[in-house]
Amino acid sequence: MTTEIARWIEEFLLTLLQSPTQVPLGETEVQPGDERIVDAVEKVVVPRLEELGPDEIRRHDKGDVVARFGPDADDGVLLQTYIVSQHANLMDPPSSSRLEGSGLGPDGTRAVGQGATQNKGAMAAAFAALLGNERPARPVWLAVNTEGRSSHEGSMRIIDDLGVKAACGIIAFGTDMKVSLGNRGRVDIEIRVKGESSHSSQPWLGHNPIEEAADVIARLRTVPLPEEHAILGRASATPYRFACHPVAPHTIPADVLLVVDRRLLPGEEATEAVEGVRYHLSGGSAQVEIAAGVSMLPAEVDPHHSVVGALLRASKAEGRAPETFWSLNAFDAGYACSKGIPTPMFGPGKRGFSGSGLVGTDAIPINECVTASAILRRALAELCGSQ
Repeated sequence: MTTEIARWIEEFLLTLLQSPTQVPLGETEVQPGDERIVDAVEKVVVPRLEELGPDEIRRHDKGDVVARFGPDADDGVLLQTYIVSQHANLMDPPSSSRLEGSGLGPDGTRAVGQGATQNKGAMAAAFAALLGNERPARPVWLAVNTEGRSSHEGSMRIIDDLGVKAACGIIAFGTDMKVSLGNRGRVDIEIRVKGESSHSSQPWLGHNPIEEAADVIARLRTVPLPEEHAILGRASATPYRFACHPVAPHTIPADVLLVVDRRLLPGEEATEAVEGVRYHLSGGSAQVEIAAGVSMLPAEVDPHHSVVGALLRASKAEGRAPETFWSLNAFDAGYACSKGIPTPMFGPGKRGFSGSGLVGTDAIPINECVTASAILRRALAELCGSQ
């Protein structure tokens, strides 16, 4: 059975990796309903869902899909997967994705392609966890989330628009086979610094917003932040985009857009964080306009919750050390948690968050995906039973 599942995962994962569902290089997001994403869901994902034999499939016009296995009830598990890949942006095009090596050992076959460790390896493992399963006594909702803006809009479509209710959830994502109990949230704060264009040979004829934007960045270093979280550490306010308009030869721009990543700790609200930055910058000389961009809520799951225990026991049964951790990056678990669906994250793939580990080659061993699939299968059986 292990060999059959490995082949199934190899085939599905390679097809996923060769599908162009990445955030394009030079851009920072994919809009809801993007034609590439919807097309991949239709041609690659839905046939695999149908192959698993669900009792029902619900579809959103933006591309999100949910398959129900078991009765239509609210006491089951929402297992979310994600099709949009955000990192490993300097890799060759998706069409060059490939399998390397052979066998299921530590040095066996691995899948190489953008999104292998972030989302697609975990997605293939989650699908394979439902291969040939008996009908569960409580529902398993297998969801494909098309979120590509680092927001909760995809989860809103699945939980609110498609009407999925569950007692707990699992986000299948690259966590190095550990169970993530929570994460910081985030909100983009868009700061527009106003100026007046002039030729750079005669700067006195205009008003240079770049200089004042530099002052704004310096002031952000002293923005008041809440006390550190015992595990997640500090909140932060980090500028990560700086865009001038217009960009023209020897031209001082009319304005500068700064985007600040404000990381949120459990208990913080995005609106309060934005207002805190607004108040802190209000005493400066720069003419600024401040607005909230996309945001994600912090997440926090009780380490003693049944879904955490099920994943840890399943990991031990499959020969993996049962480990938990807290994610410093923001992700989607916060929305489900806010809706009363405690949701840890779990999946194969050891992600990198700097240098080539973030933007370079992305690869995942097939044996990790097979093990993750077995862990998810055991956990779902414990949580949902069988008829």
